[in-house]
Amino acid sequence: MIREVEMQTHSLKEMKDFYEDTLGLAVVQEDLASFSVQAWASTLTFTESDPGSQPKYHFAFNIPENQIDEALRWITPRVRIIPSQGQEIVQFESWNADSIYFYDPAGNIVELIARHNLNNSSNEAFSPASLLCVSEIGLPVSDVEEALLKLSRVGIVPWQDYSSQFAAAGDEHGLIIAVKQGRVWFMSDQEEAYPHPLTIRTDVCEVTLDASAGMKIRGFR
Repeated sequence: MIREVEMQTHSLKEMKDFYEDTLGLAVVQEDLASFSVQAWASTLTFTESDPGSQPKYHFAFNIPENQIDEALRWITPRVRIIPSQGQEIVQFESWNADSIYFYDPAGNIVELIARHNLNNSSNEAFSPASLLCVSEIGLPVSDVEEALLKLSRVGIVPWQDYSSQFAAAGDEHGLIIAVKQGRVWFMSDQEEAYPHPLTIRTDVCEVTLDASAGMKIRGFR
């Protein structure tokens, strides 16, 4: 499980307004240079970036596996959906999942994903409480296989097949998506994956990334 993700942003106020007012997530920490919001089991923290820096990330939220249509109806008035071949819901047969993509005010690619392998269906009306946890966080690195090796040492192992360009590590409750630096993010025509300061805390470790793609892992066991 991904418990916390710390990222940087060049538009702190706009981001706080978006995550608190537009998505309806509770602000659990705030000061002049950062804020944190709670997505059920996970915390998202944004800190102010250095002047001139415009960091961009990709992350996803798990939603109830049976509520992708409800999620689309809920999110559509709030954001501009990124379509794929004219479709607002993207289907992933090999992952047995459906997703919706949109940008936040900083240009991060945000995803709502319904993973049908998970036993998390709900009969409740879709709401901010339906953003169950951080499901994925993108990790741009210079060497995907080396990153996988480091993650495997603390028990975060590859999920499904992987390549030198893309790999998912962990499980469907929380995946670290290691991508080759410079690879274009999925659902973006031009935004390339470059490393920016990033901290990921899971149940078993803390992963930090710096702007030079330097990656460090501290195990909790």
